[in-house]
Amino acid sequence: MRTDKKELFRGLKYELMALPLLIIAPILITIGFKSLKQQNNFIWLSVGVVLAFTAVVLGFLGIRIILNAFFSKKP
Repeated sequence: MRTDKKELFRGLKYELMALPLLIIAPILITIGFKSLKQQNNFIWLSVGVVLAFTAVVLGFLGIRIILNAFFSKKP
């Protein structure tokens, strides 16, 4: 049982794509709530929620790919 390095790097790429989204999404959600309070503007809030959902999905996909790279049954 060996680690598939191509799959491992693919999983790490997914995790590295999710990392900036995990930082940017809460900032945009905060800006969105402040904008909603002042101007009734939903744009920043909706963009922040979409980015947060994308970050969670990419994070789970990356973890799943990394675990498959470590524990695959391929010889």
